[in-house]
Amino acid sequence: MMMMDFTMLFVCLLAFMVIQALGTYVQVQQYKKAVRRLHKKGNIGIGSKRSRIRNNIVIIACDNQGKIVDGELMEGLTVFTKFKQIPDIIGKDIFLLKEEYEALSKKEKKQFKGHLQAVEALCNRFSSIENT
Repeated sequence: MMMMDFTMLFVCLLAFMVIQALGTYVQVQQYKKAVRRLHKKGNIGIGSKRSRIRNNIVIIACDNQGKIVDGELMEGLTVFTKFKQIPDIIGKDIFLLKEEYEALSKKEKKQFKGHLQAVEALCNRFSSIENT
């Protein structure tokens, strides 16, 4: 009886590990597709926010003048979460958007950490191009 309980526990743990691996694989594939999709539209910046409860990944694309042409966000708790467009930022200048994020309260900054990282990555890229 004890051996059967152990075997059942082992089978359940193995099944959970397989499901977790499949879910991770699906999310990685979604991430790669989103990066490719947005990279076709211009330069991209990527940021993420991790917490115990919710994680998110932000990908922002802008043209060579620093105008945001698209942005997508994956936020949620499960492997079934998909990337969704961020319509509020499209058309904005990355440097102005960076200033907007930096002007937020500490609590709001924490919420938009992934957004700020993505915008900073783009701003740094443009700054390094200007300096060369």
